[in-house]
Amino acid sequence: MRFLLVDCLARGSGSRKATVDVIGAGPRVVAGILESFGYRVRVDVPEKISVNILKRYVEEYDALLISAMSSDLGIVRKLTRLWRNLTRKPIIIGGPITGNPLRISELEFDVGFYGESEETLIEICSRKLFDSIVCREIEKLKSIKGLILRVNNEIVFTGRRRFVSKELLNTINPSTKIVKYYPLYWASRVYVEIVRGCSNFNRPKIVLPSGKKCILCYRCKYGPLRSRLECPIGIPPGCGYCSVPALYGPPRSRHISNIVSEIKGLIRNGVSRIVLSAPDILDYCREELVEPEPLTDPCSPPPNIDALRRLFDSLFNISEIASGEVALMLENIKACLVNEEVAKLLGEYFKGTTVHIGCETGDQEHADLIGRPGTVDDVVRAVKLLTKYGLRPYVYFIHGLPGQSPKTVNNTLKIIDILKQENVEKITLYRFSPLPGSAFEDYPRAKPFVKDKLSLMIARKVQEVNIQSKYKLLNRIIKVVIVGEYKKKYIIGYPFYHGPVVLFDKSVERYIGFLVKARIVRVISDRLVYGTVESIERRVHQVT
Repeated sequence: MRFLLVDCLARGSGSRKATVDVIGAGPRVVAGILESFGYRVRVDVPEKISVNILKRYVEEYDALLISAMSSDLGIVRKLTRLWRNLTRKPIIIGGPITGNPLRISELEFDVGFYGESEETLIEICSRKLFDSIVCREIEKLKSIKGLILRVNNEIVFTGRRRFVSKELLNTINPSTKIVKYYPLYWASRVYVEIVRGCSNFNRPKIVLPSGKKCILCYRCKYGPLRSRLECPIGIPPGCGYCSVPALYGPPRSRHISNIVSEIKGLIRNGVSRIVLSAPDILDYCREELVEPEPLTDPCSPPPNIDALRRLFDSLFNISEIASGEVALMLENIKACLVNEEVAKLLGEYFKGTTVHIGCETGDQEHADLIGRPGTVDDVVRAVKLLTKYGLRPYVYFIHGLPGQSPKTVNNTLKIIDILKQENVEKITLYRFSPLPGSAFEDYPRAKPFVKDKLSLMIARKVQEVNIQSKYKLLNRIIKVVIVGEYKKKYIIGYPFYHGPVVLFDKSVERYIGFLVKARIVRVISDRLVYGTVESIERRVHQVT
């Protein structure tokens, strides 16, 4: 049986506007399971699929699989309609987009995977039920938990499945060979999952659109760790704007040997930039410090330093990483887990690379109301420590959050100014969007910042800080992978260790596929800089 898996993640209504150089971990996990059962999988991205290509795919493949987020509803709707106009072959969807089974009823699909897909997918493969899906005998899947089925044009949710166990998680080998289906895989940041789930089981205290309001029992903050899994009045866990703990549960870490094996496989297939992915890297093996209880406290106990060091040692023993031929980077960390020992450890291995920290609001009262872990002061302290040890902190904020007010915005502006003084490299500003499965899923999406006076104040401050940060790059030499043409006027490159996208003169076209040392000579915007090639490091990929 042959599957076409389309990675729609972060494509919105068509193609990526940001994080264009990212390849996520989820689709490779799905492909790895299917490959282990002998199925053939091809991955593609929507921006590369024309109607003519889709017509060919319809002939070649038995089913369409789609991985997407709730923000990708536009492109998923477009793609499923195109497929359905061409064939009755089944459409299967998964990823965060299915976080609320009722909200996807408008889409053309036959089977949806709710939450973590691994155990459900393995059961379907083991029972050879893909034959039933292809034959459109969907009702035969009703006994399998974790599915959203369209039966006789009605949506049937088969019920939640337990979170994937740590043992099962460590039997799964994400596909490494399918990475070559992605355009520019050789220059992209390829994410490798090291921790599944999030340790923040706080609940927001703000009144929800349903009328629910925290009863201040504080079970989720101070109760026994296992009791924090459930809220007496059913408020989903975590920061109100995030669905990770509700859909993916508390942290479970992957074995070092599995992570090393996956990374070696990616390197063999030509990947040159790898990101260790987790809601919080510092949760790695922290659950071992509280087992057999679940890790549902975001800030205590402190990180498992010994486990982190063993992981980093193993990864930097991979020859291509040790030599600098392959860049290894970090994704996210929680500020409340950063102390001197942690910052020193990260600096020892990841000096010169970026690391992402959530702040979201600079107002402490607001942070407590929306369920944030730790404090705003923790963020400032973390940035100071990480910068001290040579890392390049990026800090996230969200405009238009429930509870945003003149007071919260003024305090956010003050915190951004403080972070600027502490040499934060970049502020990343997102627009609040309600996510299925999160506590805030029924709030309306925030207005664009240009249409909201308070959000505009934050956006202007962020742009000011980011522009000034880019000017600090002037005359600095950084490593850049040259990837291709941009707007017919420029050649574009991705910084090897992440950073602002670099544009070059068209004469640099001959270096596409090379890693170069580039001098930054001009700031174009808060997201773009202009560079000149100083020297050639090596060829990363043979471009045909």
